[in-house]
Amino acid sequence: MRNVVLVDPYSTGSALAPAFAERGVSSVAVLTTPEPTASFAGTWHPENFTEVFVLDDVDKLARRLRELDPLCVLPGTETGVEAAEHLSELVVPGQSNVAELSSARRDKWLMGVALADAGVPHLRQLSASSADEVAEWLRANEFDDSAIVLKPQNSAGADDVFIVREGEDWRAPFHRILGAVNRLELVNTRVLAQELAEGVEYAIDTYSVDGAHGLVSVWRYDKRAAGNRLGVYLSAGVVPPEDPAVTEVFGYARRVLDAVGVRNGPGHIEVMVTSSGPRLIEVGARLAGGDQQHLSRLAVGDSQVERTVRHWVDGEGAIEDYRLLRHARSVYLSAPDSGVLRNADRLNQLWELLPTLHKVVIPHRNGSRVTRTEDLWTSLGHVFLVSEDPDAVAADEALLREIEAELRVEPS
Repeated sequence: MRNVVLVDPYSTGSALAPAFAERGVSSVAVLTTPEPTASFAGTWHPENFTEVFVLDDVDKLARRLRELDPLCVLPGTETGVEAAEHLSELVVPGQSNVAELSSARRDKWLMGVALADAGVPHLRQLSASSADEVAEWLRANEFDDSAIVLKPQNSAGADDVFIVREGEDWRAPFHRILGAVNRLELVNTRVLAQELAEGVEYAIDTYSVDGAHGLVSVWRYDKRAAGNRLGVYLSAGVVPPEDPAVTEVFGYARRVLDAVGVRNGPGHIEVMVTSSGPRLIEVGARLAGGDQQHLSRLAVGDSQVERTVRHWVDGEGAIEDYRLLRHARSVYLSAPDSGVLRNADRLNQLWELLPTLHKVVIPHRNGSRVTRTEDLWTSLGHVFLVSEDPDAVAADEALLREIEAELRVEPS
């Protein structure tokens, strides 16, 4: 039986092994840490793998993997991207992405550097390890009357992303980020400062084959700030392919993928369309996270997981478009404060109240302790709304917001 190697097969990457198994291909796991990090522990399924290795002696591991003669070596989630690309070059050379740009596919600062080198429009930014560096950058770029964003260079899920507006103190959030352990369990040795991008945010999910970039789906994000925290998700929905924004953001995304050296595999590109045009927020050389693969199947009948399998099993090339079969939206719920949730039973009525409801992912019950929502990680949960009628989806989202406003969190 042929096999594939999956590095850190967590989060949405946990769907890869079952998908390959359906085509008669077994999977081998490589973990970059002895145990999954806390954020991913719930999605680790060792029973899906014929063998499990821990990455320590890279050369020894590469020799063992070559003996297995895998079809490919792929990352499951963000933490496995660099290791998967390095192992791929050692085990199945020429199948991955441009090795010299590997760090630019993980490090948000180096992403911007790669775009600048390739002549792709990008946000002004700074990588800093001291407050003095930020102060000098602000003076040099005349940011006195402009907002900036501070965030870790390597994290995910809007973790510790702060917005600092004119006249506000940027030093407190800077020092909160610097030296902290982030959601990927990495120490923030540097802080990324960027000009604030304002406009409409999109996520472009792609799949590339030998440098040709295919389009799986385009999503429009709706987010809001919570105080000085930037990145509270409200909803994400698939954009109809005939929308002019799809052509604009996919064209820009292709330039981004070329700039950071993506040649094979999935890409997840987050872009803000500003008054000056599209600007990159970040790019990942991996599957889109969360439940986006499942929702993509409902909306367009395809996903990056399926395209991955068809690429490596069937030799399918890049597909440049998609069809919208249903209007699909993931709607996120927020907790206004930290404390004890007192009327979660209101959420038990969702199936009766929302005709377009497809799935509910809300782990909280009456008496649950919740944290004030500041990012994706602290969301109360989310639901899927799916229908062929966009107005029905919009009506259910509006009703869901009314229900959200009724939720009571008792300070504790």
